Formats: sequence, C-alpha cells, structure tokens
Amino acid sequence: MKIDESLMLNQQSQSRQTNNDDLGRDAFLQILMTQLTNQDPLDPMDDKDFIAQMATFSQLEQMTNMANDFTGFMENQSYSNFLQYSNLIGQAVNYGEFSDGELEEELSAVVQSVRKEGDGIIISLDNGEEISAEEVTQIGQVDANDEGDSNE
Repeated sequence: MKIDESLMLNQQSQSRQTNNDDLGRDAFLQILMTQLTNQDPLDPMDDKDFIAQMATFSQLEQMTNMANDFTGFMENQSYSNFLQYSNLIGQAVNYGEFSDGELEEELSAVVQSVRKEGDGIIISLDNGEEISAEEVTQIGQVDANDEGDSNE
C-alpha cells in the first residue's frame, strides 16, 4: 500500500494555525474525513467507533455554542449592572473610610456620575471622591434642607 507523502506531518505547511491550542470543529471534521477516506476497505471502521466519534463531535459543538452564549451573557450582565448603578445619580450614599482594614469613619455624599472601569463600577461623588460601587453601604434620598445648609 502506497502512502501519500503530502499527508505526512513533516510535509504539511504550518500556515494554518489557530489562535488557541485547542482543536476546533473544523480540525475535528478534517481528522474524521481523513480517517474515513483512508480506512482499509477490507477492515472498515466499526460502527460503534464511528458513532462514538460523532457523539464526541456533537459534544464539542454544544460546548462551543454554550461557551459563546455564556460569554455574551456575561457581557450583557456587566452592562446591565452598569445601567442599574446609573440610577444612583442624584442619590445620597453612605460609604466607609477604612484604615488597616478597620472602619475609621462612615461618610455620606451625593452621586454625581457612574462609570464602568474594567469589570468594576466607579462612583464619582459631589465631595470629589471616587469610590467603588462595592463600598456603598446605604442609599437614600438627598434631604433638601441639609443640601441648602451645606452650601451656606
């Protein structure tokens, strides 16, 4: 039986590289087709082996789709959190000032703006400070009397 030299690994070009180290759907199909094309006609692949390989391909396809869907879900969830925090604009928030892991003082300020930075949400306050959204301990309405007194 003659072996086609173009199928040897050292003869194949390395130009077709993927951006990750995992075998993808196309590579799996290519391997399967090569295996089916080059099988011995007198000793064909067992049907159980073929079904097992197709089941593996089906699982690979489902995992790929699920990973893509999950990535999209995480992006949407992050954006949804950002939009929820934007409702804090104009609201008074309490937050703690910590030193060496201990609460030094609980402060209060009015939220001026909210921005997304990486995976976190940063809240800009009217006192010039910027805090992480996780630092907020209480949310309330701005008292018009207190706001007027602080400006005098």
